[in-house]
Amino acid sequence: MQTRAHHPFESISHSHPERERPQGAAAGGARPETAHRQPAATIAFHWGTVIAIVAGVVAVYLRDVFEDKAARALLLDLHRQLGMLVLLCVPLRQLVKYIAGHRQFSADMSALLRWAARLSHVVLYSLLIAIPLIGWAVTSAHAVDLRLFGLVPLPGLVTPDSDLADELADYHAWVAYLLMGFVFLHALAALWHHYVLRDPVLVAMLPKRAHRSLSADRPETRGEPALAGSSKTASD
Repeated sequence: MQTRAHHPFESISHSHPERERPQGAAAGGARPETAHRQPAATIAFHWGTVIAIVAGVVAVYLRDVFEDKAARALLLDLHRQLGMLVLLCVPLRQLVKYIAGHRQFSADMSALLRWAARLSHVVLYSLLIAIPLIGWAVTSAHAVDLRLFGLVPLPGLVTPDSDLADELADYHAWVAYLLMGFVFLHALAALWHHYVLRDPVLVAMLPKRAHRSLSADRPETRGEPALAGSSKTASD
């Protein structure tokens, strides 16, 4: 039986060891279909946020297709509501992560790479908060009343000012482009984990059907020996 050697940086990199369980520990008492997956709530928030972002981007670009003012206003309002949904999802996802835990599937990575991954997540979450807040400020500067899901009135973040609204709109767009760049890098990193490192980081965040399909690409699921240095034990 092969066991994972203790990493000298492990105690530093895991600020909540009881919450961020290494792959081997998570797999030990879990069923095969759940051993290599993040908690269902975490997966739901992850892909819910992705869908909200994509739908928000599509809505704002579709406005250029329509000339009808009612349709344009509807799409803009949809864009705003989806932005508010993303803003809500960020703290709720962190709460779910704290309650349900977060499984660590990249324990074999160097400490430098793990800290780089953590930093990239901090940047992503910061952008996911900043973009809706700037959009909210743009709405306030245009003197438009914003209601969460059309029900809860939200306060204005800035005083009405058309020049400020135009300036904030530019910031909103540029920060959104920056987010798209980080999302692209995030996706590349997930593919690198799956096809180069051959670890479960990517499949752990996929819905069940996609999880079963991509899990077949990993050597241990095909009955092949795991890569040397893997944190997964030979008996798993």
